[in-house]
Amino acid sequence: MKKETRLADFVMGGLFMALAVVWFVQANQMMKVERGIGPGEYPKIIAIGLFIVGFLQIAMNISGIKGLRGLKIKVVDWKGLRRLAVYVAVTFVYVRLMNYLGFILLTPLYIFFACWFFGYRKHIINIIVSITTTAVIHLVFRVIFMVVLPEFRLF
Repeated sequence: MKKETRLADFVMGGLFMALAVVWFVQANQMMKVERGIGPGEYPKIIAIGLFIVGFLQIAMNISGIKGLRGLKIKVVDWKGLRRLAVYVAVTFVYVRLMNYLGFILLTPLYIFFACWFFGYRKHIINIIVSITTTAVIHLVFRVIFMVVLPEFRLF
């Protein structure tokens, strides 16, 4: 690890671990189902993985923490930070609208936005990928795992 990034890696590892704990607690409060995997099981697995990654990031940087006194911190990349904030906000809106607009209607729009946001500008391909990905996810989770996905219920 570079000396310039050790502090940032240490802090981000701690933030990942904290986020994982919050995420795990929130997933425990999700609806329980009688058969199959409930909607909270997958977020729990992701939270555990995020916690492990955060722990590993901290563990890899522990040996370098002693020499951080003379560390020069690089300037913040504000453009990248703004892009991250936009994507996090869109993801937050996606999650909040899921209970009203449903998985099948909202997910292709979200995937299309993600493709566009990350620079892929072939819109026909984006539409095909968005619809196909949504259909496959729906098939796997609804039919194979028997997970109840949110449905449209605006009216």
